[in-house]
Amino acid sequence: MKRIHPAALLVAVSLLFATAAPAKERVERPLTADSKTLFDGQAAAIRQQMQSGGHYEFVSESERVEVERNLDTIAAVLARHTDAASFRDGDKAELLQAQENVNAVLTRNDGRRLICSRERPTGSHLGKDKCQTYADQQRARRSSETEVRRLQMKSPGPSGLPNASTLRGGGN
Repeated sequence: MKRIHPAALLVAVSLLFATAAPAKERVERPLTADSKTLFDGQAAAIRQQMQSGGHYEFVSESERVEVERNLDTIAAVLARHTDAASFRDGDKAELLQAQENVNAVLTRNDGRRLICSRERPTGSHLGKDKCQTYADQQRARRSSETEVRRLQMKSPGPSGLPNASTLRGGGN
């Protein structure tokens, strides 16, 4: 009987797992900041997409301030250097940290991001996947909050007295 060398077995098993492993999903990075001209275009696009109707419209005001501060930091670092070879280690670290901060905020608030959850309909033991984009989820949340506020203003208060809307002449 022929013996298999342990190293050959290890290589064969690792190749088997490497080919069987699913391909990793490619993550789009909104900001790469490789050069000043490339960065200027990306920063303008990010600022535009953070407006209403853009991919990043759901960025909160505090996150928007953080993104702007990091974009300014990147612009300052890139303005100090003509090419990537002239970067000092401290500048590289500052640039990468600011870039990662921007990418983290934008990725988390990307309206195109698909969010899936498993739900069990009432009366069923079988789960069903429900997927929707982050933008659809946020719009539904805002819509329901608005509707709840509208209904609260319309109904009488807990004491049975008219609410503020009725007192102002807005009630039916």
